[in-house]
Amino acid sequence: GVGGVTVELKDANGDIIASTTTAADGSYTFTDLTPGDYSVVFTPPTGFIFSPVNQGGDDALDSDADPTMGGMTETVTLESGDFNGTLDAGLVRPAGLGDFVFFDENGDGLQGSGEAGVEGVLVKLQNPDGSAVVDANGDPITTTTDATGFYSFTGLTPGEYKVMFVAPAGFTFTTANAFNTINPMFDMIDSDADPAMNGMTQTVILESGDFNDTLDAGLILAPTAGLGDFVFADTDGDGIQDPDEAGVEGVTVELKDADGTIIASTTTAPDGSYSFEGLTPGDYSVVFTAPEGFIFSPTDVGSDDGLDSDADPTMGGMTQTVTLESGDFNDTLDAGLVPLASLGDFVFEDLNADGIQDATEPGIAGAEVKLLDPV
Repeated sequence: GVGGVTVELKDANGDIIASTTTAADGSYTFTDLTPGDYSVVFTPPTGFIFSPVNQGGDDALDSDADPTMGGMTETVTLESGDFNGTLDAGLVRPAGLGDFVFFDENGDGLQGSGEAGVEGVLVKLQNPDGSAVVDANGDPITTTTDATGFYSFTGLTPGEYKVMFVAPAGFTFTTANAFNTINPMFDMIDSDADPAMNGMTQTVILESGDFNDTLDAGLILAPTAGLGDFVFADTDGDGIQDPDEAGVEGVTVELKDADGTIIASTTTAPDGSYSFEGLTPGDYSVVFTAPEGFIFSPTDVGSDDGLDSDADPTMGGMTQTVTLESGDFNDTLDAGLVPLASLGDFVFEDLNADGIQDATEPGIAGAEVKLLDPV
């Protein structure tokens, strides 16, 4: 029970005719009343709000103080000798939730130390079923982030809630709940806005007096990151794109994510170019497949990453990993292909020893031939 709570008695006309305060055990009474219609009004102490009204099937155990009526109960009719012991009030300490909307520059789903808050983002308070929580007027309860990216909902009745973030134009949500299964401490700095649920978070349970400060949202630019460039015929085999070296059409190029999983595939255009666009910021690599009759050039030759070959022959044509931030386009992942060369001809018996293959001079089978490098 809560002691010291003011309780006022109203008659059938709605006039206050008596007042008392609850005892230390939370009880109160009005006695010696003339039979008739009465209601009571409770005044919540500072720091409390009323419980939901008329819950459950036992009127002796529920709360009758209607929050929408300023804590007034229903009207009860007393007959001669009656004592109505059902007019109760439940008090709870208001709960709250909130935190932060941030610009996730590197797309890792976590609030980096240098990643700024985003102002003016609309945030909606939702029930566990995804419907809007409404105020006393029936209007949805919403807020927007402040100049530093923070938001909050306060004065809430304890219970279950979600929030829904609305991404501003040109933005979308980063990965939700990054690494949360590995280290629960990340829940303080991860993004909870699920891209697959239009920015809705998980449900949180608020008890009396709780404030949940873990519901954050990370924003990235709408997927405009990308990568690509060029596959060229490295005719001199030096690993560098020379101006006269043409592109190679139809080369298969596969895109891998940070886990090494192939997530997309394409082939080079007639000019040797390729691209992967609309990517979420993160870590990527590509794998080129050398066509028959070609091998890969030496990798990372020279100082210009825009002109070298990045397809590593020892890694099956895979490039290094590159990190794309929001809005990036990396155009340095190239592959040089060296057309395979060949040599050979004829060993003959020079019958007349003149050093010239005459038409009648036969070839010699089984002669051993060794291929030597220049050294």
